[in-house]
Amino acid sequence: MSKMRMFKFWNENGDEKEKEAMSLKKAVMSVQGDYKDRFISVEYVSKKGKQISQSVEIPIGRKIRQAIIADKQKAALRAAKEARR
Repeated sequence: MSKMRMFKFWNENGDEKEKEAMSLKKAVMSVQGDYKDRFISVEYVSKKGKQISQSVEIPIGRKIRQAIIADKQKAALRAAKEARR
């Protein structure tokens, strides 16, 4: 049976959260909405008992819709047009 692990997350501002989950990915997905940063740090104990501390890029597991990207590009073009006037 899998073991629940404690994951400790923090960002550069010092905001800390602890989350108990089965895997790193599940833990990151559950706390990524709480952070607005691009990278967060995480510390946990692996299956073999090794202390691991690493940086994780978020968001993880979200699909980026092409329509959203196109809308952002159109808005940027409109803003550039308005700036020229």
